[in-house]
Amino acid sequence: MTVVVDSSTLITLARIGRLELSPRITGEVHVPSAVFEEVVTEAESRPGSAEVGGATWVRRGSIRDLTSVERLRARVGRGEAEAIVLAKELGADLLVVDDAPARRVAEAEGLRVVGLLGLLLHAKHRGLVVSIKPLLDEMVAAGFFLDEPRYRSILERAGE
Repeated sequence: MTVVVDSSTLITLARIGRLELSPRITGEVHVPSAVFEEVVTEAESRPGSAEVGGATWVRRGSIRDLTSVERLRARVGRGEAEAIVLAKELGADLLVVDDAPARRVAEAEGLRVVGLLGLLLHAKHRGLVVSIKPLLDEMVAAGFFLDEPRYRSILERAGE
């Protein structure tokens, strides 16, 4: 399965000390240069920077269609625009991005999109994690925005 991820997924998992979940859930992940730079180069001293920089499961992809990136930049950030274009160029099975406007743009571009919460649900249903409640609690404590109705909904969908 070809999966492209935006920086928010890697940053959030790194903040809660669970970066190893990414390759367990998706296997190899592809990131565009902008995402790699945001997570590794620009965040050199932050959690996950060294791990992502040296990870064998992270494939840094180069964008060929820079015109499309610029077109999308009017509506989303650089990393998200590059992730959307890279996913299209690779024919990715899945794009993982949390930003709501970026998700809408990606879906309009014909991509299958899921956020980190959806990825965690997938992991739970496949038996890769026993419970997602502790992960959600850690994410919220680390600054991930999750309102109470959505929190309850995710736990219900996870059977917790």
